[in-house]
Amino acid sequence: MPGKKFFRCNVCNDIHYGASGPEICPTCNAKNAYVEIDGGEAKKVMGL
Repeated sequence: MPGKKFFRCNVCNDIHYGASGPEICPTCNAKNAYVEIDGGEAKKVMGL
């Protein structure tokens, strides 16, 4: 889907797919911890 990308929390490795990373991680509550990653890294983190 255009405009959506993968983002990873640099604290707990939570993966988010959307237009931008969440301001607060829903898994570990870290603020502004998401960085953009490519699909290959997202698959690796998710164990696919």
